[in-house]
Amino acid sequence: DLEYAGARNHDARFFARLLSRVRPKRVLDFASRTGRVSLTLAAALPTAEIVAVDSSRVMLKKAKQACDVAERSVRERVSLVEGDMRDLPGAHDNFDAVVIACCSVSHLLTLDDRRRTWSTAFRALRPGGVFIVDVRVPDLATLAEAQRLRPRAFVDLDIDASHRAFGEEQRLLRCSATTYEPHLQRADVRLIYDRFDHRSLAERLVTDFSSHVYFPAELELLFQSAGFEVAQQFGDYRFVPVDRGSRYLVTLARRPRRRVEGATT
Repeated sequence: DLEYAGARNHDARFFARLLSRVRPKRVLDFASRTGRVSLTLAAALPTAEIVAVDSSRVMLKKAKQACDVAERSVRERVSLVEGDMRDLPGAHDNFDAVVIACCSVSHLLTLDDRRRTWSTAFRALRPGGVFIVDVRVPDLATLAEAQRLRPRAFVDLDIDASHRAFGEEQRLLRCSATTYEPHLQRADVRLIYDRFDHRSLAERLVTDFSSHVYFPAELELLFQSAGFEVAQQFGDYRFVPVDRGSRYLVTLARRPRRRVEGATT
């Protein structure tokens, strides 16, 4: 949460602005984590019900704590559900929008996981509903270098954020070390978080995970094979077009109001 505090909450605000254009009554937020995106959506869409789904009880506990201190008009419209975005029983034609933010679809490492997630989103949406996904655009130069050389980690200091809360200043540094396996379209990532209170190191957290590397045509095929029609794509969280320098690819697709022949749902 410190990582996304203040101005760094721009992705959640982007999703809220994008959804305000379609005025959904019910939104399904998959991989909702601590509720950061869900609560932002609820605040920006004053008549919408937000259903936040995550498979982690720890994350849901954090989300519950965040909901408890939110304004009543917001928390009353946010429901927290333990579940898996690859298979959510009972969610059929119930939602106007499905959102998977924070590049969370990158945790889907197998084709079967990806196909199941896209199919779940399709089934959850009413005809005409929208499915919004963001992914990082692969750095082709880095992938090519990883293929030529023996695997090595590419290290970045990619976050240096300060935040003041309860009269105390906190600073967060995040260093990422990434090893690519191009033939698997996979990145093995180690994140090292250093949190400082009053300029002293208060906590160091280390987490490891594997991430699927999406290519644009592959992403388009996933939408089409699930029955979606791609409506809009953006190059980041500022509504800019996709170009050769884009770091992100944000896709808004629709479930057609008519049945699409050949779709696998």
